[in-house]
Amino acid sequence: DENRRPVRESERKTVGRRKMYTNKLRQVVSKKKRRYQANGFDLDLTYITDNVIAMGYPSEKLEGMYRNPMNEVQRFLGELHGSNFKVYNLCSERRYDHKKFNGRVCEYPFDDHNPCPLSMITTFCEDVHAWLEANTENVAVIHCKAGKD
Repeated sequence: DENRRPVRESERKTVGRRKMYTNKLRQVVSKKKRRYQANGFDLDLTYITDNVIAMGYPSEKLEGMYRNPMNEVQRFLGELHGSNFKVYNLCSERRYDHKKFNGRVCEYPFDDHNPCPLSMITTFCEDVHAWLEANTENVAVIHCKAGKD
């Protein structure tokens, strides 16, 4: 874009430092949990199998500084899985607009650090199974509020 001013070196360094500090903060919050640190990403996320991902809640604003930033989760899924992902939100305490993941979100809410209702297990498993069976490239992305506990 010709109307854009060039980014100054000092601004570039400030953005780089900010990213370094927020990544360090996310690592502290994650404690000793495994993080996905590849392809330019640093997320509270891990592959359970080739097509099942467990991750922390995709957050925005201030919370995105110490949890998974929504925009980075969107970028990760788009770059690595295209349209072959479906997000399963298990968090009863909060929701986000399903449009953030192109409508590919299912909710099976229950309170964090509590077992889900037994009646929900079969429905959830059938949903994930149907999604994964529909296409060998499909990936189920499952999260709660706190992360991959």
